[in-house]
Amino acid sequence: MVQLTLSSISKYLTEEVINKAFKLRTNSDDSVQSIAISRAAPAGEGLISAVYRIQVTGKIHSAKFIVKGLVKDPLLRKSITCETYSKREVFFFSTVLPILRKTQKTSGAKENIQDIIPVCYGQHADGNEDYILMADMAEAGFVSISEMPTIAEVNLTLKTLAHLHAVSFALRIKNPEMFDEIAKELYELYYTDEKRNWYANYFQNAIDINKSVLAEFESPDTIYYQKYFAVVNGDAYKELMCVASARGEYSVFNHGDAWCSNFLCSNERAVAIDFQLMRCASPVTDLSYFLTMCSNVFRSREEFLDAVITYHTSLKYYLADMGIDANKVFSFEMLMEELKKYGKFGILAAITSIPLVASERRDTLVSFESLYSDLDCIPLEVLWPLTPIQNEEHKKRLLNAVRVAVDVGLI
Repeated sequence: MVQLTLSSISKYLTEEVINKAFKLRTNSDDSVQSIAISRAAPAGEGLISAVYRIQVTGKIHSAKFIVKGLVKDPLLRKSITCETYSKREVFFFSTVLPILRKTQKTSGAKENIQDIIPVCYGQHADGNEDYILMADMAEAGFVSISEMPTIAEVNLTLKTLAHLHAVSFALRIKNPEMFDEIAKELYELYYTDEKRNWYANYFQNAIDINKSVLAEFESPDTIYYQKYFAVVNGDAYKELMCVASARGEYSVFNHGDAWCSNFLCSNERAVAIDFQLMRCASPVTDLSYFLTMCSNVFRSREEFLDAVITYHTSLKYYLADMGIDANKVFSFEMLMEELKKYGKFGILAAITSIPLVASERRDTLVSFESLYSDLDCIPLEVLWPLTPIQNEEHKKRLLNAVRVAVDVGLI
């Protein structure tokens, strides 16, 4: 195996960058004595970016960092357009997050949005040598949320989503020109006309898998069967495009990929990671997708709406902390109206996400360029092969998601 070095990640990720980050992280003048780099993402993850853990040892202190860089396989990078997503995440850390922090601070808030996002110590984006250097949250006791999260993990994550959305609301209210300037840069990256053909077979594979599972539990004359089949037999991808790109009265900066894999939890709070798909859209795109992907917890209309209340209660708190009355800018009634308009995003996006979670992932260390040398672009269904759902818990997860979406009126 080739030994990993800083320059193999990015030529701009230098020892000087690490030394500066180390001093900031340890709040000391300690000097770096050794740097060890290892792979951080497990097999099957890291198609969009390569993720590494850096162990830095000084004379007195030690610290760990997470660094994200571009995947090295040229064909994989070209097929997914990895540099596009890297640029979006670098934009978040270099531009959006500092503005959100300033907005919150100048509003006299006690809370700090940095508490729910890893500290970034450096970044670079040019489409070839991209990197993002961040604190390793494992040092503070944070662990990844499981694919079948607990109610405690879910509630902490809902609070984090509410915090992110609330500060975005504050920016929109207090500095609309700046909000609009950023929003223009947050055009949709994932659900687009340009990606429709590349996504089509993968999307249809997921639909067929879901239909098979639903048919095990629901007869064709049930409302759940009929409504779900009506959605997936129509142009579901176009609906995803429309919702993801919609700029309505309550649009905010969304995480953009709010499923369990992109949150870490401690006993006290959740932090959000991976802002590669960040978009400007209704806050219920984040909310509905996250709740749909937690359908092992929310198995009824009542449980789903309780979670919506939990989210809105936190949103009210964070808005009030910045001197904003939620009842005037985004009341619970307004949130419920947004769910009627855009809440279908959750079940639509989960069409592929639930089968993906239930399928075995590919090891991204393989050489795609040598395996598919005859292709100009690797089809998505090859990169993320989906297999029939066999696990009963995953079947129930899909069934719960569909039933709740119908009962709540999302589809």
